[in-house]
Amino acid sequence: MGRITKLLFVLLIAVTITQCNNINSTPDTDLHFEGEVTYMELEGGFWAVQTDEETYEPTNLPSEFQKDGLEVTVSANIEENMGSIRMVGPIIRIVDIAKR
Repeated sequence: MGRITKLLFVLLIAVTITQCNNINSTPDTDLHFEGEVTYMELEGGFWAVQTDEETYEPTNLPSEFQKDGLEVTVSANIEENMGSIRMVGPIIRIVDIAKR
């Protein structure tokens, strides 16, 4: 192997190792908010969490919190790589939820 080929090989390995470490690192949570659970009739019906400023579409709202008008405190991550036909607001994955 030539000197440049060896250098490129080492560089490729270093970049690969660095990127593998980034794949597994996730922030604790993106959002912390208080809101109200709401059942929305749009597109066949779904559960959302509304605040004064925003409506969020959770992907994993536990069944015990699926009560229209229930006030909750939520910690969640924004699901940036997901889309929805509902388009009511950001899609979130709930990390922690509690009744207020």
